[in-house]
Amino acid sequence: MVVSAPRGGSGRGVGPLAIGTIVLAVIVLALTGLTRACSFSPTAPTVDRGSVQRIDVAQAGRDALGAVPFAVRAPAMPPDWIAQSTDVRPVGGGRAFRLGWVTPESAFVRLVQSDAPEDALVTSEQGAPPALGPIAAGGHTWTTYRGVRGEAVWVTDVAGVRWLLTGDASPARFTQLAETTAGSPVVPRG
Repeated sequence: MVVSAPRGGSGRGVGPLAIGTIVLAVIVLALTGLTRACSFSPTAPTVDRGSVQRIDVAQAGRDALGAVPFAVRAPAMPPDWIAQSTDVRPVGGGRAFRLGWVTPESAFVRLVQSDAPEDALVTSEQGAPPALGPIAAGGHTWTTYRGVRGEAVWVTDVAGVRWLLTGDASPARFTQLAETTAGSPVVPRG
């Protein structure tokens, strides 16, 4: 008579359920580490300002000069603004130099400087929102749009360069960035 071992996995080591649980725990711990700068809030997202990546805007402006054919500005915002993102990318047959900040209220605003046509630039940042009325800020008239997630979009042309502001910051913060940018010198080449 041959007796076979009972089925059910007892005595055979770690089963698939235990392995799956371990893998799931590792994934949850990894995601927790990656999102430590954010926390859940039922009314609005919050930002841990101490763990936001910071960039040097002046250096980003100098670095952009080799990648764009137009004059750029690197506005020096007050210390309670956190400069946290920058890149240069192709847009509508032109190039765009982008700088992003977290405002003192933990909102976000981005300045884009480009030689792309306005419609291509707006589309690259916020889809295809309808134009709203003009607004004056920083000595310039801006065309305004309402982008995705209700974010504001302001666009103007300054000395042959198209500027776009976008984000969820207040109009007062958009105006502050517009004024500071307009008052900033062009980053010298060479």
